[in-house]
Amino acid sequence: MDGRPDVGTYGRYEFQALPPVPFAMSGDLAWLAAQPAHDEWSIGTEPVAELPALLSACERLGLSLPPAFLAFMREPALQRRIRSCTACFVDVGAEPVRSPVGDGYLVRFLADQQGCLFWYLYLAADGSDHAVVCSADFYGSADTSEWDDDDDGGPDEIAFCGESFETFLCRYWLENEIWFADNDDAPMPDVGAEYLRRYRDFSAGGETVSG
Repeated sequence: MDGRPDVGTYGRYEFQALPPVPFAMSGDLAWLAAQPAHDEWSIGTEPVAELPALLSACERLGLSLPPAFLAFMREPALQRRIRSCTACFVDVGAEPVRSPVGDGYLVRFLADQQGCLFWYLYLAADGSDHAVVCSADFYGSADTSEWDDDDDGGPDEIAFCGESFETFLCRYWLENEIWFADNDDAPMPDVGAEYLRRYRDFSAGGETVSG
């Protein structure tokens, strides 16, 4: 993205340098429903088969999944509105896994096509809040979560990605659409140019944006 340092496909950037998303985050994903669906590069096209098992496991643990997460995973039509330029796909874990850092649980929901990176809901154990994190390590279930200490992985590599599932999804959608507009001659979303302007100004310290 123009204005952002090039640190590789899945490089890390300062979260504080990101401008706010351009839509109100109300939990109903109305902003996403208004976007066009895609037959190619979409991250999902079918109902999530693991969702009933995940809901049951969360109930046993006293955990609640965010409404936006449930709405998205229950509706393939919404998933088809999110494209990934790296061919990521919806990949939902069937149960929460105790997080190796913090007092909470991880629920996998998105995977890179080649397993380079996985994205997770982080659910606070007391049900008070959630966020989105990512890791190159796979956290699937109590007996399949793994990392490779020889490859600099492990709990210290879990990185914060978004203050909520809906906000993460919005940025993921928008930044991928900007990539497709720049590299594949696809139409730029109406909010794309303004987001880019805010990104440049915000990251340069020239503008304070609230919302």
